[in-house]
Amino acid sequence: MDCELLSPAGSFKTALAAFEAGADAVYCGLTDFSARKFASNFSLDELRALMRVARARGRKVYVAFNTVLGEDELDAAIPALAELDEIGPDALIVQDLGVARLCREHFPHLALHASTQLVAHNLEGVLALGETGFARVVLARELSLDEISYIAKRCGTVELECFIHGALCYSVSGLCLFSAMEKGRSGNRGLCAYCCRLPHADGKGHALHPFSMKDLRLGEDARKLVEAGVCSLKIEGRMKNELYVASVTRYYREILDGVPAPSRRISLADLETVFSRRTTELRLTPSSAAESPIDAESLGHRGTPVGVVKRITRDREGRRWLRFHTARALEKHDGLQFDAPDGGKPAGFGIAELRTAFSRTPVFEVPSGSDVEVRLPDGKEGDPLGDFSFLRPGDTVYCSMSNAVKRQFPVPSVRMGDYPGLLDVSLAVSISPDRVSVRGRWRDVSAEVAHAGTFGPANHPEKTCDAVVAAFGKSAEKNYRPVKVDVLDPDRLFVPMGILNELRRDLYAALDEKRLAAREEKIDAVRRSGPDRDWTASAAAGSAARTVKVRLDQAVPAGEWSETVYLLDAETAKEAEARNLPRETTRLALPVYVPERQFARLRVAVKHLVRLGYAKWEASDLATLRLLKACGVTDISADWTLYAFNAQALAELEAQGVSAFVASPENTRENAQFLAESGYPVSFLLQQSTPLFISLTPPAAPLAEDSGLAVCRRQGLWITTRRAPRTFQPPSGAPVRVDLSWDVPL
Repeated sequence: MDCELLSPAGSFKTALAAFEAGADAVYCGLTDFSARKFASNFSLDELRALMRVARARGRKVYVAFNTVLGEDELDAAIPALAELDEIGPDALIVQDLGVARLCREHFPHLALHASTQLVAHNLEGVLALGETGFARVVLARELSLDEISYIAKRCGTVELECFIHGALCYSVSGLCLFSAMEKGRSGNRGLCAYCCRLPHADGKGHALHPFSMKDLRLGEDARKLVEAGVCSLKIEGRMKNELYVASVTRYYREILDGVPAPSRRISLADLETVFSRRTTELRLTPSSAAESPIDAESLGHRGTPVGVVKRITRDREGRRWLRFHTARALEKHDGLQFDAPDGGKPAGFGIAELRTAFSRTPVFEVPSGSDVEVRLPDGKEGDPLGDFSFLRPGDTVYCSMSNAVKRQFPVPSVRMGDYPGLLDVSLAVSISPDRVSVRGRWRDVSAEVAHAGTFGPANHPEKTCDAVVAAFGKSAEKNYRPVKVDVLDPDRLFVPMGILNELRRDLYAALDEKRLAAREEKIDAVRRSGPDRDWTASAAAGSAARTVKVRLDQAVPAGEWSETVYLLDAETAKEAEARNLPRETTRLALPVYVPERQFARLRVAVKHLVRLGYAKWEASDLATLRLLKACGVTDISADWTLYAFNAQALAELEAQGVSAFVASPENTRENAQFLAESGYPVSFLLQQSTPLFISLTPPAAPLAEDSGLAVCRRQGLWITTRRAPRTFQPPSGAPVRVDLSWDVPL
């Protein structure tokens, strides 16, 4: 089967580079509403230009509209969605269920892809997203090939997309709160501070990077995903430059096209000169799952190994030369890099002077297999590594930048006049001896213009229609492209091209005016159509006033609790049954991450407990929500991991069967106040040991006691949190929850 190669595009030039290198599609973000807010990203005008190029070349463009939005941001997002509806990207990549609801109800031309931030890690989650209106689901990175194959065979018409290359998050995507809670920069809102890359002291006082993941690199194994039924293979990297995107795209293009390794234009070593951390296949196969995906000792780009240090020599002028045997052709201005003696970021320099060993004659390049000498920099004051005196015989030499590789990927450019507009219009042209009129229609918007004059017989009347098409297809007006042209010319008359050009300008200006007016009316209508709830009635019928959430191994603290929420899974369901918990005041909560191999057991346990009379349940994601509804449960609350930040998201979850909500700890005070007054039954955290990381991977080293952080194992996950619980200030008078389920033993 054909499989799409999907490349990142942080800028217009990067998108062009991806297309030139063989990408079938690119994904990009706008200046707002993108989970990579610090990428260059696209203005709407730049996106229009990219869409023109992509359509003409038969490529696709997906827009990452993939942050969760507060109510005020959602209001601002509606005009952007209205413009995207006109521009017509091939899909939006979405995390916020409120955005998905808006698109489905008001902008149906926009196809939806479910972001990996929606944590689809089992078949039930994929099916739930399909039922929510998503045509494609970006699967969680943590899945194995067997799990992906299982889902692909059973997910029906829902397309699957998988990452094959690029940076990895330590936390399950969508379930990381470290940046939000510790740095005030929410990863779910496009402002990740990359806390998993920060150093932490271990129990012995050594600075390590216990959460810093290797990069994903499937290489040849990417073809296994194609065989499994995945329709799109995705390269991560909207923060990366054109060279990175082009080289990685070409690398995988040649793999997918079956080009034999010796005949490929770019090798793995070439790729590593552009950017290379240590790599992993994560959990794709049993062998890769057995290896740690964390690199705790080094950060950043290393390069490709080309040799080892033989010796450092000095010439008569006192200059120092590094001698090594190179396994790769090198040239002046290439970059070399070395592992720093104490770990961390490698140290390197550009080659300023190069010669073959035992020669004093500088050369521009040396072939592979040469003994070479490179002059070492003198270093700078205050830079202890700058003179490279730390180098010792046997140290690895890496090539961290290759001019030969760069020359393979010249910066592409386009002439926009060569590309037609985006908005498909139908034209009806009527020609009479004293008048020419043109009526144009785009969707439901139409306009008509006319030109009075005297028009005589045409010498070549058979060319009149072609002349109309040529005149109205000119790209000076970037928005429009005639796709249907009807010419009524009973007298077979001639119309000068100048008049046709004038009619084109007038018609498109009239269409613009009406189209923009229609868009503003649509924006106002969408804003007015927001959910309208009776706050008094819904609050009275909604969530319990004071709830506590615990694990089954925890004691319920003393206090007045209107409900006790017990976290369980397939393993602890029998304990819940044995304790015969009071049905009226007990709510049972399902886990936030249920691997495919465990989901069937969880379903059996839930059905059994429902038959025993447990009627109140809490969902953690769309998969567990779908499971509960299939088991006949009607009293379902949604925990904070479902991220209902706005009224549209609340309305979407309510339509899917949720009757009460728990607000995310990421909420600003202003947005929490809105949720409290929204008319929906929303509870707010009063206390919680908020999980900073939720991961399938243990950290590479224990953390120092004085770090204030603790790591524990919960339901097959590794949880990083603060030792001391956090306290919150919920809106005055709002229902509250004390969540002890993430607490760690002291």
